[in-house]
Amino acid sequence: MKPSSPPAATTGKTGSNAPGRGAVINYVFLFAAEKTAGRDEGVKERPVVILAADAKGYIVVPVTTRGEIDPSSVLPIPADVGKAMGLPQPENSSVVVTEANSFDWMGHDVRPRANGSILYGIVPPGFFGKIIQEVLARRTKPLDRR
Repeated sequence: MKPSSPPAATTGKTGSNAPGRGAVINYVFLFAAEKTAGRDEGVKERPVVILAADAKGYIVVPVTTRGEIDPSSVLPIPADVGKAMGLPQPENSSVVVTEANSFDWMGHDVRPRANGSILYGIVPPGFFGKIIQEVLARRTKPLDRR
């Protein structure tokens, strides 16, 4: 993954009413292990952070609140940052920096939440930069969901 612009969150749109980099949206994320097991769709809806959003498509990384993922694969989200991101459990959330999905907007796995919106909130710019750094350092390759 190579973002075409510097690591800072934006609220800019990518053409229509689509959210831009740094937005947190509701999405059915497919983990690599699920794909290897034969699944073509993830098992649940979850918040994901948009890392890239342009004419080439979207790249997202998942947010988790459960400890089933190897701790070396996640970036813990400080509670105040989680609140700013609009997360339902801001005090115990992490970004999985070793997994990513890519898709074309809008994608069949983008789902409205109970309130009708796909959007949770926006990642503060400083923390967004940390996410980008971790994903790039680990050479995370997105799973193509097109």
